[in-house]
Amino acid sequence: MREDQDLKPIKPIKPAKPWYKTSFRRHLLDMHIPDWHPDFLAKLDAERYVELLEQARVDTAMVYTGSCLGICYWPTPYGHMHDGLQGRDFIGEMTERCREKDINVILYYNFWSKWAYDTHPEWRFVSAKGEGTADYLWQPGRYGVCCLNSPYRDFLIRQVEDLVSRYDAQGVWIDMIHWPYSVCYCGYCRKRYLEESGQELPRRVDWHDPDWIRLQRARERWIAEFAEAITAAVKTIRPDMSVGHQCASWTVGWQNGLTNAFFRQTDYTSGDFYGDALFQSFTCKALYHLTENKPFEFMTSRSPDLTHHTTMKSPELLRAHAYAALSNHSAFLVIDAIDPAGTMDPSVYEAIGGVYRELEPYAPYFRPDAESCQDVAIYMNFESEIELADNGKSVMETQIEKSFMKNAMNAAKGLIEHHIPYGVITRKNLGELSRYQVLVLPNLAMMDEEEAEAIRQFVRAGGSLYASKGSSLIDKEGNRRTNFMLADVFGADAFSETGETVTYAAPVSEGDARFLRYSALTPLTLLGTQLKTEARPGSSVIAQLVLPYTRPDDASKCASAISNPPGKETGHPSIVENEYGAGKCLYAAGNLEAVDSGEHRAVFAGLIRSLAARPFSFEAEAPKSVELTLFHDADEERYLLHLLNFQKELPNIPVYRTPVKVRMNGRVPSGVKLASPQQPLTFTVDGDCIKFEVPKLETYALCVISYAK
Repeated sequence: MREDQDLKPIKPIKPAKPWYKTSFRRHLLDMHIPDWHPDFLAKLDAERYVELLEQARVDTAMVYTGSCLGICYWPTPYGHMHDGLQGRDFIGEMTERCREKDINVILYYNFWSKWAYDTHPEWRFVSAKGEGTADYLWQPGRYGVCCLNSPYRDFLIRQVEDLVSRYDAQGVWIDMIHWPYSVCYCGYCRKRYLEESGQELPRRVDWHDPDWIRLQRARERWIAEFAEAITAAVKTIRPDMSVGHQCASWTVGWQNGLTNAFFRQTDYTSGDFYGDALFQSFTCKALYHLTENKPFEFMTSRSPDLTHHTTMKSPELLRAHAYAALSNHSAFLVIDAIDPAGTMDPSVYEAIGGVYRELEPYAPYFRPDAESCQDVAIYMNFESEIELADNGKSVMETQIEKSFMKNAMNAAKGLIEHHIPYGVITRKNLGELSRYQVLVLPNLAMMDEEEAEAIRQFVRAGGSLYASKGSSLIDKEGNRRTNFMLADVFGADAFSETGETVTYAAPVSEGDARFLRYSALTPLTLLGTQLKTEARPGSSVIAQLVLPYTRPDDASKCASAISNPPGKETGHPSIVENEYGAGKCLYAAGNLEAVDSGEHRAVFAGLIRSLAARPFSFEAEAPKSVELTLFHDADEERYLLHLLNFQKELPNIPVYRTPVKVRMNGRVPSGVKLASPQQPLTFTVDGDCIKFEVPKLETYALCVISYAK
């Protein structure tokens, strides 16, 4: 406690288990409302708010204590309280009303503060162009971000301490902690960096320059330390309270600065995301393995995105998002937005309630600590969320969308379409590699020796590896190695790169089923360069690198006016197969897994299947729109198989009579049933597997597979 704090910290009774273990129907009401108009928030009614939450079957309410505008909704001695509340303690009202209805309360707090930005210009984040965020970020004039290295840091912590001292809430959740798409060049950052490194802040991006890399590692460290300071401040006063930090900006990459160190400061991973079925699947797999405690939390708006104030997603889309979260054993949170007057649209809560009522029968099967059954792991690290093509550019000219993320997600799409159980893991999971049959490195730009050695040991012990292009070629100090760090595992040595941006992989053996219809005469197109490599003795070349007759950028001649047909053999391998210890590896010199084509994804899936040493955890004959996920609930002696039908155009076309095969790992099955509506399913046993048919799948089905004690 601070000396100037006259409030005594509350002493709630600590529950038997954290609130988030039993909550999966959550809600957040966005309240980014200014106070320049006397009508703004004048009609805000805590009783009506909670009444609508109850109608919507919400079990946890994340309640705004302030917004990105920095205006507070409680009577704090620090900062500015919203004029429309006229001194009312809205947060006190909400915590009391929610407690009466057995609804958990999470206090929402936003790192951004337009009030502090305007009141203390000296605290402002300063971009590479010398601008504040109100000058360049999204819609100019609206968003003010102060630097975490400025005195704003202490101001924010005082506000957070005040909040958690006052209210008996279950948790606090901090939004928008990330660098706002630039390096900060404010005086505080320049001073701190000079003191720590003895250098000025670099202005040009260069991922091969140790000075630039040093700055990036400092930015990552600073933001993780800031999150740690906030978490520590909360836990000092309320050790029983959960602390969540907004995690969504990790998908942006280096600009925002999140790494594993940041994720360690949040009790559970959580973030709001906007995308299709593939994006949600990939994101959920990553958050599942990044979280310190389960379940993680997937948040999305009831509108197409947060810029839509009155538009609603269709009930079918909202339902699909909710079931996609449930399929990954995630809590689901719906975001609504309040009207400026402080009113809420009842029809929104009718829609949310409709979805949440559908979820309620699955509550007995919401088992956050059930273990995912995943045979293939896509490995990513935050240091690889960069673009080497940005080298030499100024900070504000760099790409926001990262090719690594596109590559990794297209690899995931191939696994989903071919019903291969997959996960997304990071450095946090290096000690768990033995859980997987196959590890995928999708052109992982940077790697350190610890990662390389963990992967080497995984393969040596019997695991399999698929790696593409530049994986393990650059270390995390930006040094491009003369050879792969994992050259011994790949069975290949690197020495140069093609100039051609259209290249081919020509199968060596006729009839290699992994390559489908492709052959030496009709090689597989790769849309990008390939590395020129040499296969090591003992390895096998299964596809050769073939180039087009002419370079695609040669304006003087071509072999075809529109395409770039194959015509030049190089003698270099395109795909190398290598046995290493008790395991094996497939190395692809180009980004085969990144090509957005059904045939390429089928080839990729075939290559992955060829690396598996035993049957996958499940198999299914289902359309590509159907994703299966499997969890082992050991405490209840059962497997939980989720089937999600998430089609591009909704409502879904139902899928009938889906054959499924699940590996039992030596356990004897005693029964299979659909969870809701409950219906026993006939099954047969085939060796170590159980086989059955799912009669009908509209959006979601949960099959409960019990086994004998």
